[in-house]
Amino acid sequence: MIIKNELLAGVAVALAMFILLCLEFIFGLHDRYIDYYIYIENIIYIIPVIGLYLAIKKRYYSQPPGEFQIKDGLMSGVIVSVTAAFLNLPLQLLFLKYINPDYFGNMIAVSAKKAITSGGNSILAIQEAQNYYNRTDFLIQGFMTFLILGLFISMMVSFRLVKKGIIQTKKQVK
Repeated sequence: MIIKNELLAGVAVALAMFILLCLEFIFGLHDRYIDYYIYIENIIYIIPVIGLYLAIKKRYYSQPPGEFQIKDGLMSGVIVSVTAAFLNLPLQLLFLKYINPDYFGNMIAVSAKKAITSGGNSILAIQEAQNYYNRTDFLIQGFMTFLILGLFISMMVSFRLVKKGIIQTKKQVK
């Protein structure tokens, strides 16, 4: 039952990330207002934090008081993160192929523009951007980000819940 909740949380996180990516495109953050994209792109990480927190918290409350351990939270977070990471791959491919096929071209153009305005070498900036903004690297980055971020967030949430459980157990003993 618990694993079902974590799988559902992983699906929800992947779908929410995809929807947010589509909304970025709809509102022009991938073309017209691309200069503002840098400031907004990190907001997207709130979604996995919320999804992981809710899944781990559900596991915490499903166990008897004082029984929750850090490994339980990590296991929960890994299930959510792996599920979201694997579902994210086809969703990103769908986005890059059908919804916004110009994504990489726009990002490369912005890199060249930044190099020109800062007095840098635009040719070198374009080459570096072409190496950075390609489909394979983009998908690998997205996959690894989900896994690493998920593990990190799971550890933080688990430590907090274990500490909360220890404090509540001590209060009950007194």
